[in-house]
Amino acid sequence: MRKIITKIAICILFYTLGFISSNIYIEKRNEKIKNNVLYQVKIDVEKINLRKEVDLNKSSIIKEVYKDEVFDVVKYFEGNSYNWYNIIYEEGKTGWIASGKENSWVKVENKERCSNGK
Repeated sequence: MRKIITKIAICILFYTLGFISSNIYIEKRNEKIKNNVLYQVKIDVEKINLRKEVDLNKSSIIKEVYKDEVFDVVKYFEGNSYNWYNIIYEEGKTGWIASGKENSWVKVENKERCSNGK
């Protein structure tokens, strides 16, 4: 009986330590992402697809974002046909939205308020 209780206690301890270390990792990742905010963008069209990667044809769609939603931008990429913004869409999660070069689908906001704004 004592061996069983000891094994259960050890399992609980390892589970707890794993949970704590994964939460620490997530918190550090979230903090790193927040520290890299360049500026914000506001969606200026009815909806835009949020993608895993910078590729309209091959990248899967994570979700849709909608008019007047505001997002923190952590990376920017200027492609041949589109400007791409890597945005924080949930705590610790990022994805890419495209915007037309001729007619922008987003409006850059709060550039001066963000500490890393360029």
